[in-house]
Amino acid sequence: MTRKAHRRRFLWTAGTGIAATMAAGSSAATLVAASDSPAIPLPDADTAKPAPGTSPPAVCCAPAAKPIYSCSGAADVGEIADHAARKLTADGVGKMSCLAGIGGRIPNLLEIARGAQVILAIDGRPMHCARNTLETAGFTKFELVCLADLGMAKGKTPATAETVATVVSEGKKQLGG
Repeated sequence: MTRKAHRRRFLWTAGTGIAATMAAGSSAATLVAASDSPAIPLPDADTAKPAPGTSPPAVCCAPAAKPIYSCSGAADVGEIADHAARKLTADGVGKMSCLAGIGGRIPNLLEIARGAQVILAIDGRPMHCARNTLETAGFTKFELVCLADLGMAKGKTPATAETVATVVSEGKKQLGG
């Protein structure tokens, strides 16, 4: 019983730096002498609410009117597609969402796509991984930008500001922004 109590106390104080002292060989008395408030607040009713005068934290998976799903593959064109999706999001044209979540059938990510006004898929290569992922999940109405259609080829198109801007421009045309 005492061992469990010490373990709980050890875990509770892990954020205070006392755990490192304990691990280095200090006695359990060090834990007892520790402050009663941890350095990292424990989740409770007070930490779950935003502070007065502040807005609630952003939710990662909030619905988006224009979700953007991009290839983010290992090839240079995947990197370009990913950067373009992030730039379109930063420009407020749409909101990048998780293509892997669509493929993995994550319910809240599927709801984002279902609630969309328009979806943009950005594929790096003619293999159309983004398009195929969306279609396999049952989404057939979406706009598509394929970097191969813009003259970009795997291994031959470095990810530069110019190539990203070309894809961003095409994405804006597709989304009407």
